Amino acid sequence: MKISYNWLNELVPTHLDIDEFCEKLTMFGLEVEEVVQPGKELDNIVVGKVISVEKHPNADKLTLCQVDVGKSEPLSIICGASNVVKDILVPVAKIGAKLGDFEIKKAKLRGVESFGMICSEKELGVSDEHSGIMIIKQDIEPGTPFADAMGMNDSIIEVEVTPNRPDLLGMIGVAREVAVMLNAEYEHPEIAFEESEVKTEDEISVIIEDSEKCPRYCARMVKGITVQPSPAWMQKKLIASGLRPINNIVDVTNYVLLEYGQPLHAFDYTKIKDKTIVVRIAKDKEKMMLLDDTELKLHSENLLIADAEHPLALAGIMGGLDSSISDNTRDVVIECAYFDPKNIRASALEYGLQTDSSYRFERGMDPNSLTEVIDRAAQLMQLTGGGEISSGVVDCYPHKIEPKILPLRVSRTNGILNVKMTADEVENYLNKFEFGTKKASDDSFEVTIPTFRPDIEREIDIIEELARCYGYNNVESHFWINRIDNKQKRTVVRLAKNHLISLGFYEVNNMSFASTEDLNALKIPENDFRRNIVELANPIGEQFSIMRSTLIPDLLKNAALNLSYKFENFKLFELNRIYLKEREDTYTEPTYLTGVIVGEFDPFYWKEKQRVTSFYDVKGVVESVLSKIHCTKNVTYKVSNQPYYTNDSAADIFLDGKTIGSCGIIKDDVLQSFEIEASVMLFDIDLSRIIPLYNEKAIRFKEIVKYPPVLRDIAVIAPSDIVIGTSAQTIKSVAPNIIKDVRLFDVYTGKQIKQGCRSLAFNITFQSETLTLTDKYVDKLFDKIVKKLSLVHQIELRQE
Repeated sequence: MKISYNWLNELVPTHLDIDEFCEKLTMFGLEVEEVVQPGKELDNIVVGKVISVEKHPNADKLTLCQVDVGKSEPLSIICGASNVVKDILVPVAKIGAKLGDFEIKKAKLRGVESFGMICSEKELGVSDEHSGIMIIKQDIEPGTPFADAMGMNDSIIEVEVTPNRPDLLGMIGVAREVAVMLNAEYEHPEIAFEESEVKTEDEISVIIEDSEKCPRYCARMVKGITVQPSPAWMQKKLIASGLRPINNIVDVTNYVLLEYGQPLHAFDYTKIKDKTIVVRIAKDKEKMMLLDDTELKLHSENLLIADAEHPLALAGIMGGLDSSISDNTRDVVIECAYFDPKNIRASALEYGLQTDSSYRFERGMDPNSLTEVIDRAAQLMQLTGGGEISSGVVDCYPHKIEPKILPLRVSRTNGILNVKMTADEVENYLNKFEFGTKKASDDSFEVTIPTFRPDIEREIDIIEELARCYGYNNVESHFWINRIDNKQKRTVVRLAKNHLISLGFYEVNNMSFASTEDLNALKIPENDFRRNIVELANPIGEQFSIMRSTLIPDLLKNAALNLSYKFENFKLFELNRIYLKEREDTYTEPTYLTGVIVGEFDPFYWKEKQRVTSFYDVKGVVESVLSKIHCTKNVTYKVSNQPYYTNDSAADIFLDGKTIGSCGIIKDDVLQSFEIEASVMLFDIDLSRIIPLYNEKAIRFKEIVKYPPVLRDIAVIAPSDIVIGTSAQTIKSVAPNIIKDVRLFDVYTGKQIKQGCRSLAFNITFQSETLTLTDKYVDKLFDKIVKKLSLVHQIELRQE
């Protein structure tokens, strides 16, 4: 099993150097065989763009290529591959690069000089493919180091996975194990998507004819998908794990296989006859053509995935050519199944087909995780190729495989391991491995073994797991807990940072020293809390004489610097402490999240007209960040009077009536103070006021409401000084459990509206979680809304 250390750190931060981590991993029971750092062997190899291809004047099978490698002049390189064409991106080994023991030098081939080499995947160690040069299907700047572009600046850990531990054949299983080893938490993929109204069961049916060889089979559909190269982040992870990217559909099945350890397969829906999948044994001498163009002659011990007429795949081993994904595929059926390990092993040995799928199915997958895995695959296919996900999963599971329940005695555990663990400690250890526990007595438990752990069969197997947790070196059985660490803060910071990065922001870190001139440039008044500065006793210079009381000036300086380097559109944020003086000898260090959006919010795309950036873009960022950290209740916005914002293009943010920040467009004269000649939007949030309110345990999933919503529009005449958000809150307060959403869709001032007022139009969503709302009931609520608006705010229903 190849483990990408970078990928693993995304799931569970280890905070260890690679040598220390590997030592701990081996002592925990996952023997590390080898650590490879592919990026170290790729010095002087860059991404190049072929800008012209001409025939070699003195050789029929050679071509003369001009390749842009990010320098002022392209390189002239002679290439013998048949797949080299103009405008493709390729890996280029420049003069001085080493491929194994071979050093690239300036050479003359048939009288023409060559100044480098265009490489194949095998020459770079990416895969065994060497039929032609490697073509990079990503948008990468020529001259970028190849290792950076392909995510190969990584440590690839090769571990020996014993046949009884199939749960360690996926990154999530490894992360779960490492989290136990490090007493940490691991990140589970967040699976969320919208389903179409079309039901999967109406599009495809599944019949299992042999439930012993296939106890469970799940199918899902994604319709209207576009087959295209997968995104760079996915390709990098596949390459790091030793798999070659093909297209987004195939890459998703491989990615999820690496992520969960569960093999999947994707069929072209149009190639499935009668829209029926049949899991059956093969007929004697039945033939099928596999994806690798191998023709098999089958017999009655082989398990097949078939349609109404012919085989689609050799179950658990390899798909068939007739139902494979092509560039024209638009509708995809995703397969996720559990097959009998013995049958898969026998068929794989018989035909000499050792695939990533068969390797895992032979060891026994988790039969009860299939719906989660297939949902993850559908989510990623939609993410990488668009389309609509049909509603529901076709799940054939005739005889559910239940988890084993085993007894465990605490006294027996202590006696075998020669330790003194309490019952609570034992239960804690077991829960870390995600084992269920039920106390049978003061000295014993009934332990429920999850189905992803087929290796746990007896009490002694559980005791062995406890020994691993306790430590083979017999260290003291307690964990050092950092009491200073604030888990709430760590979680909120991580969620906020990751979300902003996903929106295209770059994080910056600036020094904590500042100058009062920075506050003057922002026109901050003397009575503002940010004027309660902390002065340094021995500053290194006048410009570093105080501890900064706001992050805004530094971010504007960052923006000015990037603009000076001709970057026109970018987004930056900093999450850090500011320093304020409370009294003569007391100080506070609140944590702030501040960001700037410079230029256009959306990246340029030649096929679409560039949208004009507005205040609502930065407000949307604030709303999405607050939503990500589960802080959306009682948040309101009012027009801001901060001196550095443009009038009517800024808002102060309130939580429970208290100011927690602001957002808006920076004034031109303030920008000029920082030598900025571009539009800049800003948000500034006091996270210290939000962090104590974050409650991870309060996050709950709710069943999707099955009763239909009722939509009504209301147009009212409101005084101009009434905040729109206040009006919306008043509407919702009439029936908070029924009125699910209030959205403003029009603001109008004109001749028909009296002076000092404006027309506001809202769309109101009524929905009950327990019954279908009648028009009569909604009409009554509507009348109450009109009355309350009139009573509380003197807002009238618009009659025209």
